[in-house]
Amino acid sequence: MDLIVDNIEEVIVKTKSQLRQHLPDLKGIFKDVESYIAEEVSIIEALINDGKSVIPEISYKDIDAENIDIETINLVKKRGCVVIRNVFSKSLIDEWNEDLVRYITDNGYYEQCKDKAHLDQYFSSLQSSKPQVFGIYWSQPQIKARQDKAMAKTKAWLNNLWVYEKNGNIVFDPNKECTYADRIRRREPGDNTFGLSPHIDAGSVERWIDKGYQKVYRHIFNGNWNDYNPFDASFRTEISEVPSPAVSHVFRTFQGWTALTKQGPNDGTLQLVPIVNNIVYILYRALLDDVSDDSLCGVLPGRALDVSSDWHSLLLKVLTSIPLLYPGDTVWWHPDMIHAVEDNHIGNNFSNVMYIGSSPLCKKNSDYLTIQGEQFIKGKSAPDFSNENYEVNYLNRATMDDLSDLGKKQMGFTSW
Repeated sequence: MDLIVDNIEEVIVKTKSQLRQHLPDLKGIFKDVESYIAEEVSIIEALINDGKSVIPEISYKDIDAENIDIETINLVKKRGCVVIRNVFSKSLIDEWNEDLVRYITDNGYYEQCKDKAHLDQYFSSLQSSKPQVFGIYWSQPQIKARQDKAMAKTKAWLNNLWVYEKNGNIVFDPNKECTYADRIRRREPGDNTFGLSPHIDAGSVERWIDKGYQKVYRHIFNGNWNDYNPFDASFRTEISEVPSPAVSHVFRTFQGWTALTKQGPNDGTLQLVPIVNNIVYILYRALLDDVSDDSLCGVLPGRALDVSSDWHSLLLKVLTSIPLLYPGDTVWWHPDMIHAVEDNHIGNNFSNVMYIGSSPLCKKNSDYLTIQGEQFIKGKSAPDFSNENYEVNYLNRATMDDLSDLGKKQMGFTSW
């Protein structure tokens, strides 16, 4: 359900007043949070200075063999992100990457997009320059990657990191997946037009004003932030979103993408703040006295949650580029995590990805599948994105015949 707000400033003023009433010692609480974050920042900076890995890395073969130790699991939860290597073979990825090139060029995508206004305003207040992503959702390589059994097993492992059942209430099924169709990125070497400044997806002002999110963050807003578990799924499927192109209407346990080419630091790639509890700092920061009563540190409705040096400089000290990834590797990050995209691609090769997150089966996600399925059949853009509808008449666009039995279940066309 969409969150419709007529006067956002008025709602922010009212909400902040209500939240502050439950936080009489906000300054003291924030001081404790600041100390916690500063310690995490110091640990991460030391690792970086020593040339050690900051973002956890595991191999898909260990997921497949159920051979992930508890120390690794705890580290993934602490950092809120993980690189999972070799989910797909290089040969398969190379084939998909080449097929995508043909799909785009043979169908005249470049000529089409010149004639269409850029409708996606989601990042308009964030971008270093206009983002360059492809409004492609239904190519056969994307369908094959989403419904692949290795991808399904990877997502199930990620979903099972969450607490998804409490007191007999099951929030989602971790072993069943809903396909969330997203776009692709193809970044040319030398490109400087795709930088995204630090931000968080899955809601901006909603994180304070939405009743569902207030339940998600109940421990934080009651002052008991140490009791907050970022992997507790309670109420996560009950949130509402301010309507806007590219605002996700599904619950994702992890955002993620699959590498189609070799890429790493300085290749115009992903950056993360590897502190899963960064959201605690952000939520409290907007409630402090030095922030205007009608402001949430400049956060705007219908946009990504902007994280800036003006308000969150401590967190941004450890904005870290992901390690070198190879074709078939994947990277995943918690929906509350700060991430960005490097301003410049100074590498020598294309930096290409398929955006594929993890969206487990629940009512919120299955409701979305009903709308998405209609768009798939017509070849139109996925419902969370701008109505550019490039693929309606594309040759070799995926159809129902290209969906496997698993793919049909994940798309909501057949029951589990």
